[in-house]
Amino acid sequence: MKLNEIQLSPKLVRLILNLFPPLLFNRIKIQSIKKDFMEIKVRIRHSIINKNLHRSIFGGTIFSAIDPYFPIMYWQIFSHKNLPMEVWLKSAEISFKNPAETDLYLIFTLKEKDIHNALKGLEKDGRFQVWHEVEAVDENGIICAEGKVLVYIRNYKNLKLNTF
Repeated sequence: MKLNEIQLSPKLVRLILNLFPPLLFNRIKIQSIKKDFMEIKVRIRHSIINKNLHRSIFGGTIFSAIDPYFPIMYWQIFSHKNLPMEVWLKSAEISFKNPAETDLYLIFTLKEKDIHNALKGLEKDGRFQVWHEVEAVDENGIICAEGKVLVYIRNYKNLKLNTF
């Protein structure tokens, strides 16, 4: 069984990622994952470990918080539909808007339309790419960073997808 085929519970994904050293040491923590993997809420703690010389959260920490979640959401959504796919982050962009002087909060959300579009693209071409956006918002509601990620999904087993 390949990693792409493993179905994990939201609780286990949360535990694994919260203990994953690159996220743990950057003080990035998943607060919640919806049962259907359509939403993940993440918090970046403002800490001495991730502060820059200006006492705001280091940009690399914010970028690290934007990186993994959308691909993991697609991976688990398709795994739970018994449609194992190769999913990864193909590209990412970040735009820093304001200094992050408090904890930051990010909400990663997918819609049913996103899954439907992915299934259509996978059925047609065997692969699918989609951009998603997320904002890093501080405790005062100020947007400190905006991120865009390009998720790449491939139907590596050429599974029939017309059942949806």
